[in-house]
Amino acid sequence: MATEVLPLHLGVKNLVDSGLDKLPGIYIQSKEERPNAVHREESFPVLDLGAALNSSEARAALVPQIREACVQWGFFQVINHGVPHSLVDEMQSVAREFHALPNEEKMRYFSTDTESRMRYGTSFNVTQDKVFSWRDYLRHSCLPLAEMQELWPEKPASYRKVTADYSTRVRNLAKFLLELISESLDLPKDYIDKAFNGCSQVMALNFYPACPEPDLVLGIGPHSDPGSITLLLQDHVEGLQVMHGNEWYSVKPIPYSFVVNLGDQIQILSNDKYKSAQHRAVVNSSEDRMSIPVAIGPNWQSLVHPASKLVEGSPVFKPMVYKDYMTALQAGGLNRQWLLDTLRI
Repeated sequence: MATEVLPLHLGVKNLVDSGLDKLPGIYIQSKEERPNAVHREESFPVLDLGAALNSSEARAALVPQIREACVQWGFFQVINHGVPHSLVDEMQSVAREFHALPNEEKMRYFSTDTESRMRYGTSFNVTQDKVFSWRDYLRHSCLPLAEMQELWPEKPASYRKVTADYSTRVRNLAKFLLELISESLDLPKDYIDKAFNGCSQVMALNFYPACPEPDLVLGIGPHSDPGSITLLLQDHVEGLQVMHGNEWYSVKPIPYSFVVNLGDQIQILSNDKYKSAQHRAVVNSSEDRMSIPVAIGPNWQSLVHPASKLVEGSPVFKPMVYKDYMTALQAGGLNRQWLLDTLRI
């Protein structure tokens, strides 16, 4: 089949299912951007939250570990986090069921409006991407929950209930982690919550089909996350890579763990003490991969600026309303470092 004439906005899975015999040129990365050798880092931070969820002493002991992980990596994994394994299994199951739906059903939710609160798509933004990412996704807001549930997919039949339960439990976990991050900055535990006026919450179901030439493509290119923190659920297939010391490190999946990374708003609030780390996704030729990121951000109307206690002399960043930050990012695509740089004083 002549794949070059397929409607690529229908997604990568549609492309593969149609009988791929040649990789369309729009997916091929430049030589500089293609995946290269990576280092698996055994000391990638893995934090056990089990005791800290129930003990103030254990919680206090966890704060220095959070601080070190945030300073050194901007990424860490958490285990024994309190989100039931059964709920994690259900979420992964309905996500796979959604991506297995007929294309006509998924395309009911297709949109190129990057500010839409519920949309199905492929790559990042097909209207402006010069090189497409090897990824299909469903992306939607989670708050206000009752309002958003009515916009979520009707199929699979259990999607709305499972996702509501899952997003609520993950949001509660994120609140706990943001308290620890706040304390790690020597701020009151509720400082970030108050500074951000609560939170916004967006989640995605990312699907990365097996690719015949994985060394030429990226599941998603290098980027930082724009919000506060992201909690990523991986399946068993390796694919997430984190930039550390100008090299890429592969994050090996741990069953039922979450990978947590800092977003741009924490970098701003911390006055550059913590960084939002660059990361990307690679694909392989033998197995599909799926990931489910839950992105927690400030309230959309929050004016985000460095915490005064963390400013010695002049602040590093100018203040900016979070919704304006997101609007500017959508116009600029995945390359987000420029926006942080424009806010530097």
